[in-house]
Amino acid sequence: MPNDAKTPKKLQKRGGTRALASLVPSLTKRAIGKRGFAQASIITDWHLIVGPDLSKHSQPDRLTYQRGERTGGTLYIRAAGPMATELMHLESMLIDRINSHFGYGAIAAVKLIQTPIRRLEGKRKKKPESAELSDTDKEQLEKSVAGIEDAPLRDVLLRLGSAVLRQKTATKPD
Repeated sequence: MPNDAKTPKKLQKRGGTRALASLVPSLTKRAIGKRGFAQASIITDWHLIVGPDLSKHSQPDRLTYQRGERTGGTLYIRAAGPMATELMHLESMLIDRINSHFGYGAIAAVKLIQTPIRRLEGKRKKKPESAELSDTDKEQLEKSVAGIEDAPLRDVLLRLGSAVLRQKTATKPD
């Protein structure tokens, strides 16, 4: 269908392709807005605001303001373990950094939620594949438990020794 003045605007195609990055703010606005974040930058730039060390152990959870206000809010921060205590002592520094990031007094207080942090980029490490034991390792292991008369105990120690040796072999750098 041609794009000309005679074609109604509803029927005209949108021009060209658009970068995916240009669509993300409109897609995430509703989800992020529910948590009180007017801008996603506090979430996406958290590592820049608080620094890499603090960002590994904390993340912003939600931001609340008094009704009708957009200044002097309370930022709730999730913090892992003892880092919550550390952040409590750094509260004034956090408020200063966050406010300087926004360019105005967006935050007046920080509340901490002590809980494990869930990260998308920190995927679980796969267990290393178990390596097969060499014949010499098997023989050496059997010799070391040969003096044990109790058969069930000897079998358990053989399995334990095999597991330890396999794990050492699997995680040994090449």
